[in-house]
Amino acid sequence: MKLVAGLVLAFTLYSCGGNAAPGAVDGEKSTEQINAQDLFKVNCSQCHMPNKDFIGPSLAGVEGRWKNKELLYDFVRNSQEVIKKDAYAKELFIKWKEIPMLPYPALSDEEIAAIFVYCNEAATK
Repeated sequence: MKLVAGLVLAFTLYSCGGNAAPGAVDGEKSTEQINAQDLFKVNCSQCHMPNKDFIGPSLAGVEGRWKNKELLYDFVRNSQEVIKKDAYAKELFIKWKEIPMLPYPALSDEEIAAIFVYCNEAATK
């Protein structure tokens, strides 16, 4: 009986491990595995739309409006910290009636990038 249980466990662990993308670190997803539409709906859609302003600005083309991607990604993860040190972030905060953006510290660079790609594609439809 222990042999059967061990084989079932070994098979389960082996089959679950087979879903990781090449080069992906355990627990991380490759860009191809990220469901950007779901990420957008869960994290962004309360305040943003892909192709038009809402409570916050449209996210289509957002990467082109920032001086660098790293600062933008930092803003997504903690806007209030970026507002303290960046003039453009402060301008946005003032323009959007000083409504603070919720922080999303758990979003990876790949997830943030996927959300922006999704918004760019949705804006063209």
